[in-house]
Amino acid sequence: MDKPTNSLTREAWIDFALQKLTDEGIDKVSVAALARDLNVTKGSFYWHFKDREDLLQAILDRWERTGSDVVFREVDRVGGDGERRLKHMSDIIFRRYGDQLNLELALRDWGRKDPKILETIAREDERRMDYMRGLFADIYDDPKIAEAKAWLLFSLYVGEIIIAAPIKEQNREELLWTCLNTLFEGRAGNS
Repeated sequence: MDKPTNSLTREAWIDFALQKLTDEGIDKVSVAALARDLNVTKGSFYWHFKDREDLLQAILDRWERTGSDVVFREVDRVGGDGERRLKHMSDIIFRRYGDQLNLELALRDWGRKDPKILETIAREDERRMDYMRGLFADIYDDPKIAEAKAWLLFSLYVGEIIIAAPIKEQNREELLWTCLNTLFEGRAGNS
């Protein structure tokens, strides 16, 4: 089979499908719609993917590979104690992952419709929680406190985007940092 002359790379298809998922939801991620919007033939798609399911798996693989893994590697590279690493991770997420939060919402909406996708999301959430729980365990001796703080931080990461109420006393970034810093209160007693 000859490669179509008006084609995109596999990565370009994934990039566009991720954006379509983020902007319009999983139902709008179809081969015909993507090809039409990209002004290419469906042959270009089938050069890189067996079918729509193959593309959807590639989307999930990309999300897993470029989301948590990138952040974890950067946080581990910088190092430091649990508090420093959690603050560095938060800085990455608060500053660099604004668009990623919309993707997180779209993926979670997709997961509500498809148990297989929900299973993938749950697995990734567990990895994230384990990582944060471990960092909080470096700070707090009580595993219940470490787990609760990890849950609160994760809730802040994925939940702040769905709150429609306006921020009144500070800007978004200041508010997020204030929320984060409250998680370290009471550290002196290591309770």
